[in-house]
Amino acid sequence: MMFLPLTFIIAAILLFLGYAFAFQPNKMAVLPRLRWAGIVLGVPCLIWSAWHGCIMLEGGLAKFHTLVWCLVPILSILCALYLDYLFARSLGGFLILSANELIRCAFIYDVPLRGVYSVVCLLMGICGLFLLGAPWHLRDALKLADNKPPVGRAIAATLVAAAILLIVLGCLRRLS
Repeated sequence: MMFLPLTFIIAAILLFLGYAFAFQPNKMAVLPRLRWAGIVLGVPCLIWSAWHGCIMLEGGLAKFHTLVWCLVPILSILCALYLDYLFARSLGGFLILSANELIRCAFIYDVPLRGVYSVVCLLMGICGLFLLGAPWHLRDALKLADNKPPVGRAIAATLVAAAILLIVLGCLRRLS
């Protein structure tokens, strides 16, 4: 299972974003549009999504598994060439996929305060939906944090608190 590694990856992303909002919002305003970072994060997200898609294609629809897997490299190239705000969109997809996996693992591993943990994961997934649908809002939020430092520190504190909560509760898990 990928529970702890995924928890630490998500926590690292949240801590990095917290740092960006607290200390470097002006310099990090270009972050949502980084094409290379979007490709690095987006291709694994497309592979992960294809895997989930193939799980849902059962019975007579199983013949489409090959098509789904063939679309991954094609969509990777098309996204890299034509999507703007690629990193923000990739981050949104990663947050959605991770939230689903972390909530599932929270019940497998009997995470303490599972309800709180699940709510944090659910909010993380909702943020991912917003990043997918309106990725420019990450840039706007970073610019707002630059113009109004208390807002940036509040966002950073929220992100750091979520990261710490995920790590602490994830490490306190028990095998069922």
